[in-house]
Amino acid sequence: MKALLGLFLLSLASLSFAGETCTFVIKDRYGYEFETHTRYSSYSKDAACSDANWACSNALSNGRAQGRYYDANCEMKYDGPVNPRPPFPPTSVIMCTTDLVDWYGNTVRSFSGSGNSEWEACRQSEQFCQYELQRGDANGRRCVTRGIGGGNPYPRPPRETTETCSANRYDPAGFFIQSYNASHTGPIGSDVRGEACRKALNYCSRDIKGRQTCRL
Repeated sequence: MKALLGLFLLSLASLSFAGETCTFVIKDRYGYEFETHTRYSSYSKDAACSDANWACSNALSNGRAQGRYYDANCEMKYDGPVNPRPPFPPTSVIMCTTDLVDWYGNTVRSFSGSGNSEWEACRQSEQFCQYELQRGDANGRRCVTRGIGGGNPYPRPPRETTETCSANRYDPAGFFIQSYNASHTGPIGSDVRGEACRKALNYCSRDIKGRQTCRL
């Protein structure tokens, strides 16, 4: 009888210390899991999930700071088969690219976004670029969306726009001497105005004498 009572009490103790576990994963839009974070709590499922979610969010933030996981989020993992990552994105997905360019228009880094529409894909790539822009030195840098591709074997030609820019020549005392105008035509979303300003500065610099300067 005492032996049975001891076994009963032991089983109750083991149940009281069973606790709860919860898992969060860093997963991209195609279902690929980059990292898994599992936490245990002897109090409740909510407590375990809160700890797992915090660990996952912290890892996601650190990954994005290193240029990874831009197209991923933290999700709770439920019991069931894991969704494998397809070898290639679906052909219906539209891709869009946004460049982080410096003051001279040179590409510092490119960011790609995907979506079911041009707006969704370009909005995502723009967000990635803006996030990187906010992290570093934004002096003279800006985000320029290049355009879309994918889904259509014959992509449509980019729409074009024309921008104008003026550069002024000044004497050493800062007095205005002459103005130089230039224009440039290029695809919408590209650095059209920057190219026009570079042309204007180039025209102005040809006439510089002594300590004169050219400014936009």
